[in-house]
Amino acid sequence: MDFTKIFLANKPGEATVVNDCIVVMEYINESTHQRERINFDFLCDDAATNKHDYHYLLTVWVKLFMQERLVLRFDCIDVWSDGGPHHFKTRWCQFMWHVLSILRFHKKRITHHFFASYHGHSLADSHAAIIKRVVLSQYQFSQFQRFSAATFALYWGPSTAHELAQLISQGCSNTRVHVLPDIDRDKERKPQIQGINSIKIMHCFQYQDGVCRCAELSENQLQQQSQQPGSSSSALFSFTPNKAKNNRIFDENS
Repeated sequence: MDFTKIFLANKPGEATVVNDCIVVMEYINESTHQRERINFDFLCDDAATNKHDYHYLLTVWVKLFMQERLVLRFDCIDVWSDGGPHHFKTRWCQFMWHVLSILRFHKKRITHHFFASYHGHSLADSHAAIIKRVVLSQYQFSQFQRFSAATFALYWGPSTAHELAQLISQGCSNTRVHVLPDIDRDKERKPQIQGINSIKIMHCFQYQDGVCRCAELSENQLQQQSQQPGSSSSALFSFTPNKAKNNRIFDENS
């Protein structure tokens, strides 16, 4: 999972920035026993709310749980991302996993892993690179048309999220594109919760059966600690429920 920015231009000197939340879903198909992969692109079509943060993530994952029937298809979810301090490695993102596990995943395990900073590229990075090559190719094609004496086209490539969505669908295989009309930024969707101790040094957060655990390295460390609860109580943490009891994130219909 990752965010990328795509710059669109419909004439010189003007550019539209579209944020794309990329989720690459990789799983084993129960029927064929083969590994399968689907790329999801969530584009925001509203400049005023087009900001990559917790609200954007919440919108994306609620849609994934509802439209992709994750609770019926999977027994657990492992999420990998970088340590983005404004969207991924935040108290609100971790609170989101905790609530999604309880309300929409039958308290089954959701684990959020973080790559080490500046170490390699993820599947989402690879997909983002393909998208940008597709957009560049489209711009170069439009430039060829503009320089042609036989045409009077003023097309400068995709200029809106909807045009970009069509381009991604045509140029990228195994890809599903969703255009979000806007991002709901109601303050009630961002609960007032306390920070998580040492969140910056943690690289693994696990939510299962209503219990929250974290570790500096990997899920194996979490499993060892869960088998011996008394050995390391620092791996357990909790969110203050009375601080978020009236927030819309708890609403089954939101």
